[in-house]
Amino acid sequence: MSMGKKRLYSDIIFTRIKKHFCPNCGEKLSLITCSKVINSKSEESKKLNFVLGDTFMVGDIKFIYDEFKCNKCNFQVSVKELKQIEKGDK
Repeated sequence: MSMGKKRLYSDIIFTRIKKHFCPNCGEKLSLITCSKVINSKSEESKKLNFVLGDTFMVGDIKFIYDEFKCNKCNFQVSVKELKQIEKGDK
């Protein structure tokens, strides 16, 4: 039996168009694709939407999402966290 998958998309303008720099070393951040398998009955699943179209996905679901990573110092951050960091800089 194959595992279900769901792609989570973030703010396209923030992730794909704007340039972002590492808060640690100042290097330009790269957008990377990450994934995590979450079971629909787990505690963590309550924070996510397991609906795809008109179907509720059950069992182990692979969620695919974007994060930013610094290739110089290996700092890695979620899109949501980077937005908060950059908002605090202003």
